Amino acid sequence: MSKKLYDIEIFQGFNYFKLKNISHLTPEKPLREFKASSFEELMEQMVKDILEDHEE
Repeated sequence: MSKKLYDIEIFQGFNYFKLKNISHLTPEKPLREFKASSFEELMEQMVKDILEDHEE
């Protein structure tokens, strides 16, 4: 049986990308938001955040 770990939403603005990450692993800080000028930078921020969740 699979377990939902994250809900991730990505939005594109005029000259930025925004990501909303809802974690089902960390109830003490379930919602994190990131904003970047490039999609690649946004993905790097998201991966770093998820890796930090799994280090704890």
